Amino acid sequence: MLNKFSVILLFLTLQISFSCFGQSEMDKQLALSYYGEGKYDKAILYYEKIYKEDQSASIFEPYFDCLLKTEDFKTAEKICKKQIKNAPNELHLIVLQGKIYETQNDVNQANKYYQSAIDAINKSTPHKEISKLATAFEKENKLDFTLETYIRANQFAATKSMYNRNIAMIYGKQGKTELMINSLLDIIEEDPRFMVSVQSSLSSSIDFQGDLKKVEILKNQLIKRSQSNPKNTIFNEVLAWVYMMTENYSGAFIQLKAIDKKERNDGARIQDLGITCVNNEKYDDAIACFDYVIELGPNQPYYRDAKIYKLSALKKKIIGGGKYTKEELLALKDNYEQSLNNLGRTPYSIELIRELAHLEGYFLNNPTRAIELLEETKKISGLPQKIRAEIKVETGDFMVINNQIWDASLLFMQVEKEFKEDKIGHLAKFKAAQVFYYAGDFEFAQGQLDVLKASTSKLIANDAMELSMLITDNYNMDTTQLTMRLYAEAELLIKQHQFEKATSKFDSINEMFKLHSLNDEILWQKSKIALTQQNIPEAIKYLEEIEMNYGTDLLGDNAVFKLAEIYDKILDDKVKAKEYYKKIMFDYKGSLFGVEARKRFREMGGSSSEEFTPIVQP
Repeated sequence: MLNKFSVILLFLTLQISFSCFGQSEMDKQLALSYYGEGKYDKAILYYEKIYKEDQSASIFEPYFDCLLKTEDFKTAEKICKKQIKNAPNELHLIVLQGKIYETQNDVNQANKYYQSAIDAINKSTPHKEISKLATAFEKENKLDFTLETYIRANQFAATKSMYNRNIAMIYGKQGKTELMINSLLDIIEEDPRFMVSVQSSLSSSIDFQGDLKKVEILKNQLIKRSQSNPKNTIFNEVLAWVYMMTENYSGAFIQLKAIDKKERNDGARIQDLGITCVNNEKYDDAIACFDYVIELGPNQPYYRDAKIYKLSALKKKIIGGGKYTKEELLALKDNYEQSLNNLGRTPYSIELIRELAHLEGYFLNNPTRAIELLEETKKISGLPQKIRAEIKVETGDFMVINNQIWDASLLFMQVEKEFKEDKIGHLAKFKAAQVFYYAGDFEFAQGQLDVLKASTSKLIANDAMELSMLITDNYNMDTTQLTMRLYAEAELLIKQHQFEKATSKFDSINEMFKLHSLNDEILWQKSKIALTQQNIPEAIKYLEEIEMNYGTDLLGDNAVFKLAEIYDKILDDKVKAKEYYKKIMFDYKGSLFGVEARKRFREMGGSSSEEFTPIVQP
């Protein structure tokens, strides 16, 4: 048991310890504060006292820096030597010792210390210490010594290119592009498993759209290595990736085809390239890729996929550009039918049947045949319920075109009931609301649309919002609601490809009400009719009228973006297209088309400075 004297002694000891601890922490805070303010003389007063008890890096480094700043080189050298003695393996401390001499303009002596730090690297030097040494050099902007550190470390590393990524980074900072590239390529030559990592390093070092000179150097080095070691396909693979990064898909195809033939593969890489081409709207390149896979023969695993992908690419190529002939559509239809006869009606070929139905119903004006094709799919066993629901919705669409609107409505409501909380259920509900809108039952339609405004699908929610606003803004414009009914009927006629009748109804609205709130909507619908009929000048005329007279209304950005797409994808007038994309970026900053407009603007070579320079109207 402690006596009274012992308790008092213990209490005093603890009190003194806590007091010292508190004072020490306060000294550290004051030292750091003065150091941060650049008051080095005052900081030294505290660091000198603290350093006697605490030689950690967090105390030594600012203390050392203060001594250099106040030109107390003698003390700086003294504490530096002490640190080195306490931790002889920490080579970066030798760099600080050299810095003392460099600060005094004795560069030769400084360089001796720097070199001695590098020469001290050996087989037992930990990776951590090598990194700290290189970082110390780089912090002082001594890139040559940084480089030499990594080169020396490579001599003792487990693999001869272990530090090549670091070496490449330094070469990059020095502007030595070829050396940077070769350092990275050495890594995959030694171990191809690092290909993705090397590609990542190249991506961060080279702008594949802007640094054309660097891209050319990379391609040349890859070609040289491929030619000097023809059995190693890794460089062909990286070269194919470079071509993809620069959107030279035909070049990528040549490289991947060479790899496929050398390795006797099944065309998987080339099929993936084809899909990438489709996603980037390079349909000719995509078709070439899929043709290669098809030519490998029906026993290959990707044969059926390639057949389906090729048809899809061919359809997008013909229809996507907005310029096609009846002969092209019929030839495409023959392609679909031949492929279906070849592959059979199975769950595997269901997409072909759906795409053929789409072609028949929307482009060959044969909705009855489209419905028949989709009805055939019901005989195919093993289809998932969700796919069956999607086919029901598509069938309903063609029924609307075929003027079977109430039959279509029943199908839509069946799907909505079965998939109430799913995206396909929301889509079916929207289409059912559209049917009631076409039939003139605007109040019921709006009730359904109000529910859909909260849909998890942004696209469906936006469509519901637009139709709801159309009804709200125009339903009560006249006491008979005649104009709204005529407009809805005209929209149905457009869906049914009865364009002359639709135009006649729109014209009758204009005759009754010269300044009706539906005027911009009518112009928009007329532009859609003109585009469907491939009357591009007429479509442009209507869209320009919307931009000029209704540019601040709901359809203003729709019209401008559609003009941009017409000049971009149909007329191939990139200068004019760029102008309209830029207009979306500046005049319609909250537009849903903003992201796509900026993307296309940049793809056309628009500079970042142009993105912040408004269009000056003449």
